[in-house]
Order: sequence, then structure tokens, then C-alpha cells
Amino acid sequence: MDISYVNSHLIFETIVGSHAYGTQDETSDIDKAGVLIPDKSYFYGTQKFEQFQGFPNEDKTIYDIRKAISLIADNNPSMMCLLWSPERCYLTLTPYWSKIIDNRNLFLSKKSAYTFTGYSVSMLHKIKTHRQFILNGKPNKPNRIDFGLPEISIFPSVNIKTILSSVMDFIPRDQHENFLADLDEVQSIYVTPTLLKYTDPSFNPITMSLLNSTLKSQANSIVLSHQYIKDEFVEMAKKELKYYSAFQQWTQYCGWEKSRNKKRAEMELRWGFDCKYALHAIRLSRMGVEILETGIVNVDRTNLDSEELRSIKQGAWSYERVEEYAKNAETKIMELYKTSSVLPKYPDREKIDKLCIEVVDQYLRDNDGK
Repeated sequence: MDISYVNSHLIFETIVGSHAYGTQDETSDIDKAGVLIPDKSYFYGTQKFEQFQGFPNEDKTIYDIRKAISLIADNNPSMMCLLWSPERCYLTLTPYWSKIIDNRNLFLSKKSAYTFTGYSVSMLHKIKTHRQFILNGKPNKPNRIDFGLPEISIFPSVNIKTILSSVMDFIPRDQHENFLADLDEVQSIYVTPTLLKYTDPSFNPITMSLLNSTLKSQANSIVLSHQYIKDEFVEMAKKELKYYSAFQQWTQYCGWEKSRNKKRAEMELRWGFDCKYALHAIRLSRMGVEILETGIVNVDRTNLDSEELRSIKQGAWSYERVEEYAKNAETKIMELYKTSSVLPKYPDREKIDKLCIEVVDQYLRDNDGK
């Protein structure tokens, strides 16, 4: 699939990110996203397509309509712009996507409580991690001998997805890819925030590494239960855990140091934390509350709080204020999840599927399957 094909099948394109939120400044890039409907060979043949990003000198992603609709139905905060983007940001709008927008309330549900909170918690975790890097400086590369460990670990490493292979036998082969994609989505939106909420912050490097890489190392040493490890190996497992956590922290620092944007680095050094992540954490928290209270998705923050959000990016809020606000908002969102009657618990998947089929069918008829 090339750019000309993408453009000829485009049904929607809009500006997203800070320019859609109304929080842009002179340093902000222009990000774009959109939706296409491929020809019938992608529906009836063996070709597959989910998204296209091969635009030179442009930060733009174009999604297959089925993937876009699925992610929006999951109340993915990053994808909500495709249905609630301000009209001033529209670059291309066809009747096909207009029909989806006209029915956008089908997509909203209480799942937004978890997705918006999850993304906000993820931002806070990045802020905390980078803040510790700034305050503590570069850690020394850990050596196994310093932790009283032999050169080679006595514990094996096990890949989680290998363990899941037995489950795959019960899932149709043509659904394996979707199953694994859903697992990744559940991990990023639900599991990661919960893990960060309940684990000891000092072990975050190892817990996040184990989760993100789906690598369960040191034979269940993260549990350190006698149920999983023989008594004589418990102390060794504890040492392995401490070493692995220190090693992951050192690895994360090296990656962060190497990939840091110069202007972003200057901002972090000036204020002691990443104010851009802080802006997004607060924005996501507020949007989560608004959705559950009103059923309205305020992507455009103009005339709401765009000026305040912009000031947060410029260091107007302290790290402590950002953290306290986000935590209080999380508590409020979880309370609203239990008490709000504005939204259904789940989106109406049957109606959403029917809508998608109608739009795709009409598009293929109008374009003779091309």
C-alpha cells in the first residue's frame, strides 16, 4: 500500500494533538490522523491492513476503518479525536465518516473511566521515572557480584506468550493476531495502571520491564512465595530481583539519556520534571471526569482550560500539585464509574458493527469495490 492508494481511499483526515486541544505553542508539531476504507480485496482476499504511517516529513497515521472503530469503541483517548475533533481541524470529511460522527454517542461508555485514568497514570509514571533520573543522576551499571550473585543466574527465563500457546489451540487460527492485539491493549490500558498503583515504586523498573517485554524472569521470583520457590532459593531470588531492578533502571536511564529531545531536556532540567507530560496527565484526568459527568468529550479545550494547560507546560504547577491533582481526579473518576447514570457500562457493539457494515458496504458500492 502506497501514499497514492491511501489518499484515494481516504474518508476522513483531521489535525490531532495539541492543535486540536488548543494547547499548542510555537514549538508544537502538527500531527494528523485519518481513516480509509480499502478496496474489496482487503475484505475478501488475503491482504491485511491496519494503519499507514509512511508519509515523508509528516507525523500522520491513517487507520483502516475497522481498526479505528474498534479502538474508539474501546474509548481509547488517543483515538477519540477521530469522532470528537473540532471542525476547525478537519482536513477531509466525506459522507461516510460523517455518518459515523452522527452516531458517535454509540461509542461512549463507562470504559472511559479506565482508559482515561490509565493514560493519565501512565503519564505520571513517566514523569516520576524521569524526575528520579534528574534528581539522582545516572546510576552506576550494576554488577551481579555486587549483589552476591553468581555470574550466571540459576533461574530460567520464560516468555509469557509461550505459556499462552496452549490457550491459542482453542482460538480460531484467523483470530490469533486479534487475540494477541487485544492482550496488548488490555495490558496497556488496564494492567499497567493497576500494576503501578499497587506495586512498591522502588520495584517499578523491574515490574514494568517484565510486563512490557512479556518476559517473566527469575522463575516467578517477583512473587517470592514458597509456593513457587524452594526455601533454599528464596534469598537468592530476592537478590536476583534487586539486581534485575537495578539493571533495568540503569538501562532505562541510558535509553532516556540517548533519546531525549534537547528542548524537552532543557524543560525537565529547569522545572525538575516533564511539564509536557504533566499537561497531558491533567487534561486526560479532566476529560475523564467530564465524560462520566456529562457524556460529552471535550477534545477542544479552547474556552475551557487551554490557557491553564498551556501554563502547566510552562511550569506554572509544581510536581507535587500535578501528582495530587491527578490522584484526586482518579478517585473521582472511580466514584463516578460506580454512581454515574449518564453512560452505559459497555458500548453497544451490535449497533456499532451494524453501522460499520453499512458504511463500508455503501462505500464499496459507490466506488464499485475499488
